[in-house]
This record gives sequence, C-alpha cells and structure tokens, in this order.
Amino acid sequence: MIIKNITNQYLIESEENQYFDRKSARIKPADILRHIVAFANANGGVLAIGIEDNGEITGFDGMNAHKVNEFLEAPYLVDGNVKINYEERVIKNKKVLLFEIEPSENYVIKTKDSKVYLRVGDKSKLLNHEQIIQLEYDKGERRFEDLVVEESTFEDVDIKLLSKYKEILNTNLSLEEILEARALMKKGHLTYAGILLFGKFPTKYLPNARVRLLKFEGNRMETGKRLNIIKEINYENAIPRIIEDIKREMHSQLRDFQYLAEDGVFKTIPEYPEFPWFEGIVNAITHRNYSLQGDCI
Repeated sequence: MIIKNITNQYLIESEENQYFDRKSARIKPADILRHIVAFANANGGVLAIGIEDNGEITGFDGMNAHKVNEFLEAPYLVDGNVKINYEERVIKNKKVLLFEIEPSENYVIKTKDSKVYLRVGDKSKLLNHEQIIQLEYDKGERRFEDLVVEESTFEDVDIKLLSKYKEILNTNLSLEEILEARALMKKGHLTYAGILLFGKFPTKYLPNARVRLLKFEGNRMETGKRLNIIKEINYENAIPRIIEDIKREMHSQLRDFQYLAEDGVFKTIPEYPEFPWFEGIVNAITHRNYSLQGDCI
C-alpha cells in the first residue's frame, strides 16, 4: 500500500483493517505511536489523521484538534529505526495527514517506554513479555540457538565429535576455547547451538531434537488402518552424527543398478543421485524450530 495510490474514496469508505487505520486529529499525538509501532512490527500500513472512525473528514481545524506539526513530531518518539513517509492531503476542503509506515524486517520496534504493539486485524495489540520474545525470534533479532542452557556443563559435550572437529580446523585451541570462540559455550555453559552440534545427549535439554526416518509402501504415507510404514528409525544424537547416520542408512535402503558403458565396462549408477536427497536431509534438520513441539520427518 503506497500513499499516492490511495484514493480519497478508500480513506473515507474503507473499513479499518490490517493495513489501514484512521484517527481524529483530537487524539493526542503521542497516542498514535502505538499504531505506528504496531504497523512497523507487522506488515506495514497507512495511518490517516483527521478522519473519524466513521469516515467523516474533520481535519485539523475543529475544536480540540491538534496541529499537523505535533503529529509529524510523534514518530521521533519511537524506539527503533522506522521508515515513515507522509503526505498532507486536502479532502472536502479539510486537511488530512497520511502516514505510510514500512515494516521492520529485522528488529522489533518499541515505544520510548519499551511497549511493543503488533497490528492484528484492525487492532493495534499490546504484547506481553512472552509475545515480545516470540516476535524477536520471528524477526531474527533473538535467536533460540544463542540462548544459554544454565544446567549444562562441559561434561555434556561429545568429546570424540568435538575432537574430530578440532582436527578439521587444524587449530591449537583447546576444546573449551573452540566452543567459546564460536559462542557455543558461555561461562562454562553450553548454548542450545552447542548442545545440538556437540552434545552427547541433545534430547536431555531438547526432548524434540530428534529426527525420524520413515519408509513406507507406495508413494504416499497413510494413517490409521491404512498405515503403511514399513521402517522407522529415530535419531537423537548431535546433528553431525545424525546426518552421517541417516546418510549411511539411506545408502542401504536405495538400490544400485549396473549398466554396460560404451567402453565395454560395467558401471554402477544409484537409484537416486545422492545430492538431492542428502540436501533434503540437511534442510529437514537445520530448518527445524527446536523450540516447538514436533519431529523432523
């Protein structure tokens, strides 16, 4: 939604929605902050000042109406970098102020008193602490993997796996220093990323951090009485071990075919090339949200 493309008819007749709200100029300029913040934290939107909720154009000349400049100063009270375009428009001989708020892709926007709002339908909803944290995850401002698991210690580390990683790095750092240098361990405690990558028993702290490999008869998986699963394996190790174990199992499940090449030598070709199914395995694991319940399949 771009200001210049919004018609006067839309401003007057359209119902307020996820992307549009209207306010009287009698509202305190500071009170529009919640709507600016809400639009920025959602998908952006347009806020029209000088129009009543019923679409009546009242402008800025009525009794108790605030000045245009007061509203133009309001966005500076937002805590965060929000891109806002504005336009002053005359409709039915009355001035209307339009704010176009662009969405904040990577950061949660707050008011100066640290309140966070989110546009939900035609409302600007105040979020509680848990909801703010979830929004920070959604925007990538806060990463679940970086959180420290206070109950964990270096004893939870798979030493053989980490030592193999050290060999690949060809570094003189100690095992603890390797983890700390990559923010996988902080002050003696592992982060969730550290547990997922090098933990002996990741499910100790993340019960759902597992992968199920399913093989079923036919070309679709059925349920209930038609259940057609013929093989199921659960993997609950650190991610590098899971990847190698599944890769090994996949090779044992897929067939190889032999053919006579033009040079007269028999050669082997796999039923399915390794690259696409191996990429699928890695994606299924690394794209999983371990903070939610469920399994990788």
